[in-house]
Amino acid sequence: PTGYYIAGGALAVAFSFLTLALLPPAALDRFWRRRLSLFTVSDHPRTVLSLLSLAGFVLLIATGLFGSRDPLSNPLPLVIWTLLWAGFTLLQGALGDLWSWLNPWYGPWRVASRVFSLRTDEADPSRLPKWLGYWPAFVLFFGFAWFELIDPAPDDPSRLAFAAGIYWLLSFAAICVFGYEDWSRRGEFLTVFFSMVVRFAPLQREKGRLHLGWPGAKLLSASSLPASGTAFLLLALSSVSFDGLSKTFFWL
Repeated sequence: PTGYYIAGGALAVAFSFLTLALLPPAALDRFWRRRLSLFTVSDHPRTVLSLLSLAGFVLLIATGLFGSRDPLSNPLPLVIWTLLWAGFTLLQGALGDLWSWLNPWYGPWRVASRVFSLRTDEADPSRLPKWLGYWPAFVLFFGFAWFELIDPAPDDPSRLAFAAGIYWLLSFAAICVFGYEDWSRRGEFLTVFFSMVVRFAPLQREKGRLHLGWPGAKLLSASSLPASGTAFLLLALSSVSFDGLSKTFFWL
């Protein structure tokens, strides 16, 4: 309902400003930096989970191309628009960096780097020019938002499967050219978006160890974004806000 949508947003903004205005900065800083160390999480399953994620993605693409043309019967639109874009974003912000484990490019990159002896990011960390900043991710996210909000049939399974499949191939090609770390951090818009969302999660993983802290505490140690990163963040906020507003009775 539109009333709850507006009231919730207004209360969240008002509470944030009151907290910043009334609490002493030093006390607020100490409070937010407190955290509980939990246990160590190994990186070993990451490649396997990524490959399984890719296998599921390929199956969904095949379903979109050769399955039912009805968006309500084909699972691809449900997975992309509801489970991934809406549901997984909430999980990422609540449970921590799940995307780094399910990223469908990491596993293939690890396999390709071994099979074809591709150079690692440590060997050549500057293949993606620094002056590009986050603009590649901005452009790709803009295309994604346009497809979701402007395209007349974003739920059409075949169109969605074609777009998602082409995007995976282009992103993997960019990873092979620029390196996984560089392209993921500044070029692949899903990873850039989820890396921003995860800063609000109470669960944080540092140097292999899982910590439980306050939601949003990681923002205290986050470095400032360049102009391109700020533009990406504003684009993400505006597109997501419009997506939500367009589903309310006020807009309809």
